[in-house]
Amino acid sequence: MQIRARLTLLFLFNAASILAGVLVAVYVLFKKNTEEGFFEGLRSKAEMTAQTALRDPNSLKPLPPEWVSPDGDTLPYRDNISLFNDAYERVFAVHTDIPPISAKDLQDIYTQREARFRHYNLHALGRVVNSAEGRPFVVVVEGYCDPTQLVQLRNILIIGFLAGMALIAASGWYFSGQALAPMSGIVREVENIQPSDLSRRVATGENRDEIARLAETFNRLLDRVEQAFRMQQMFLSNVSHELKNPLQAIRSQLDVTLSRERDPAAYRTALQSVLDDVDAMTEVEEKLHQLARIYNDPAAIPLTTVRLDELIWQVKKQVQKRRQDYKISLELGEMPEDESVLYIRANEALIRTALLNLMDNACKYSPDQRAQVRVRFRPDGAHEVDIADNGPGIPQDELPLIFEPFFRSPRHRHVKGTGIGLSLVRSILNLHRIALSVESPAEGGTVFKLGFPPLQRPGS
Repeated sequence: MQIRARLTLLFLFNAASILAGVLVAVYVLFKKNTEEGFFEGLRSKAEMTAQTALRDPNSLKPLPPEWVSPDGDTLPYRDNISLFNDAYERVFAVHTDIPPISAKDLQDIYTQREARFRHYNLHALGRVVNSAEGRPFVVVVEGYCDPTQLVQLRNILIIGFLAGMALIAASGWYFSGQALAPMSGIVREVENIQPSDLSRRVATGENRDEIARLAETFNRLLDRVEQAFRMQQMFLSNVSHELKNPLQAIRSQLDVTLSRERDPAAYRTALQSVLDDVDAMTEVEEKLHQLARIYNDPAAIPLTTVRLDELIWQVKKQVQKRRQDYKISLELGEMPEDESVLYIRANEALIRTALLNLMDNACKYSPDQRAQVRVRFRPDGAHEVDIADNGPGIPQDELPLIFEPFFRSPRHRHVKGTGIGLSLVRSILNLHRIALSVESPAEGGTVFKLGFPPLQRPGS
């Protein structure tokens, strides 16, 4: 069932329940007021009869039982007044041939002092009245309550209810359509968005309602989809480029080497060049594998307890061992009294890879191949690590792009690299909820700032 039909039915059900309750209450109250007015009239007649008939109670004698049984449940009279003594004998009646009141009804009247009951098709009111001498009598006034007005009112209310339901259903269908019109527009716009043109967005309108927020959510989703498509296209293009160059270089070197006989030293030089290209391809493959591992199943990556200061020392030595010409100055801040805050929950291999890439890049892009690492320890575990270089800096228009896979600045095409390092660094740090920011002033030098999350104490 469509939302429009469901909303209309729900609106109709709620409106029908409320309207039916109101109309039933109107009918019941009107019926009650009509009955009260009718019995108030019977009560007045009873008072007047008692005052008239009991002026001389001694003259009231029992009437002979000359009543006629009616045919069916309908009496031939529309009203009647009867007077009974304490022996349940009828001593006065407007219509003497009407069937008498039963002894049970008279007992109820004596007990309750006033009672309402039905006598065939007539409504009856019986009251106990006392004569001047204090002798009790029962006055019974009967009358016919005409139900015509109640029937007319009931018919009017039923017709009004049905007409109201028809109007409510029509208005509910119309207004639900109006309310859902923006939703239908969103559906049409989304259906018209094709993979070939992901730049289109859903109109959010001027209202700040739930539908507008839904449109904004769709637009944010489209932003992510477009970014994913763009990254995929760039990824495929760059991967093919990064693999094509070393493969072509390997093929060219092998073709040249095999074109004629050479001495062993030439073969060794060619094989070493091929091995360097294979190592570069292996490095690309390893980093792509790490990226895929982080993206595909981050929850499956095991975390252990790692001491941060020792890890930074080890990475520093590892970078300098790879490249003897790289120099890294390490500045450790004041050590905390509690050594337990130096430990972080992390995947040691991934954190080591991230720090290794940042320190290696800092040395690589510094003219003097020097990098500065500054560590500030915090008592709450929110440690800060700055890795700075002395290079020319990063232009402001390139800062948003440096973490994209395979992005290489045109100014550094001559520098050996894969273009995956910083993308891998950001993914690793995001996995560990470590904040990463970059400062690159115009006068030169770039600082990568790492902000570790505070320790999660038990019970905090």
